[in-house]
Amino acid sequence: MSLKLFGPSINPRLCQVHLVADLLEIPVEVVEVGYDQCESKEHLARNPFAKVPVIQTTDGYLYESNAICRYIARSKLESGLYGANAFQQSLVDQWIDWTVNELDPNFMTTFPQLWGYVPTDEDSFKSAKNIINNKLKQLEAHFKNSAYLVGDKLTIADVILIVRIAPFFILLIDEKTRKSYPSLMKWFTAVTELPQFKKNFGRVRLCKEAFPLPKQVAQQNEQKPKDEKPKEQKPKEQKPKDEKPKEQKPKEQKPKEQKPKEEKPKEQKPKEAQKQQAQEDEEPVAEKKKNPLDLLPPSPFNIDDYKRAFFAEKDIAKNIEQLFTTVDTQGWSLWIISYNKSENEGKQLILTNNLMKGFINQRLDQNFRKYSFAMHGVYGDEPNLEIRGAWVWRGTEVPQEWKDHVAYDYHVFRRIDIQNEQDKKDFAEYWVNQEEDVSKVAGLTARSLMYFR
Repeated sequence: MSLKLFGPSINPRLCQVHLVADLLEIPVEVVEVGYDQCESKEHLARNPFAKVPVIQTTDGYLYESNAICRYIARSKLESGLYGANAFQQSLVDQWIDWTVNELDPNFMTTFPQLWGYVPTDEDSFKSAKNIINNKLKQLEAHFKNSAYLVGDKLTIADVILIVRIAPFFILLIDEKTRKSYPSLMKWFTAVTELPQFKKNFGRVRLCKEAFPLPKQVAQQNEQKPKDEKPKEQKPKEQKPKDEKPKEQKPKEQKPKEQKPKEEKPKEQKPKEAQKQQAQEDEEPVAEKKKNPLDLLPPSPFNIDDYKRAFFAEKDIAKNIEQLFTTVDTQGWSLWIISYNKSENEGKQLILTNNLMKGFINQRLDQNFRKYSFAMHGVYGDEPNLEIRGAWVWRGTEVPQEWKDHVAYDYHVFRRIDIQNEQDKKDFAEYWVNQEEDVSKVAGLTARSLMYFR
């Protein structure tokens, strides 16, 4: 079976699909498609709804992560991952539907508020959290009599449930509450300790106390406009949002004449839309011209080929040595990046891990993946954790993608000289020593690691 999986490598639903494939030992090639590329013509041809993940099979494209998991599991029914018989397969479908219908809606109510993506609503948040706890009680009752959701073996129903339920235990359900679900937690530990799960999701860090809603952040954001009123510069920055109506008013000067002029732009929308479409068509060309990495001379070193070779070869030390011998130092460079934390940062692992992933997955231009390859992570011990990593990227200087990073000034960039043995040793440590909570890098224990690929 030849499978290509399209989407961001950090997407939980993509990792869910990859986990099922790993459990069945089915090779899958991940093709990085960033969230900003979902509406591209290429991706819309794969999924007209502009979502990820999408898998390419010998029969065509397939989307919706649960459907993809079913497809992969059916390809090896003898494994039992879709159940041992027709009745168990129906039970698997039953539990997948239960997860989608009972947990997903409440997940979407709580976590966007918890992450600060939407305004907080304490009533809806508490209500959803109470429902979640009731559902966990139902699962506790089930696991008292069964090691897994269906029978005595792992199925894709367990995989899909674990992906939904892990965030609850990481951020929402505190340690005291979890103790009331001993059977559920026994199942949870058994699944999250699987090497295939760790490969795709890493080690799960359970919270001691539930994370509160970001009230203080919301209050600060509300107070800022009040404090900024007397300042002249900040209102000027806000003017572009209201420039169109403000420019129309002084031209008319008469309040009665504003109404017809407000209606005219509505009639001109098609023309404006055409102009915008023309601008959008021109934007990709302009972006390519502005990116210095696109203008560099051709290089014999192909980062995509190296990434494929890297993950195909189990001996990482051998891969790193191959990098040192094959990399084109005129067109590519190696770096170690360290984050200069503030006094209040690096205290707790879960917060430091979120900070690190936010820097890389949310703040760094995701198109930079095609020009780079990295191992980045959190190292050390609480309350003195460090964020750092080893990178390979196109060009011989710090690229614009990093210079545009919101925290660029707080990072230290050290270029590696591959002719210097100590530099090579320092760089290789990050790549070779990858066992979380065991490996040491620069004397610090590796705690949470991720690839940027």
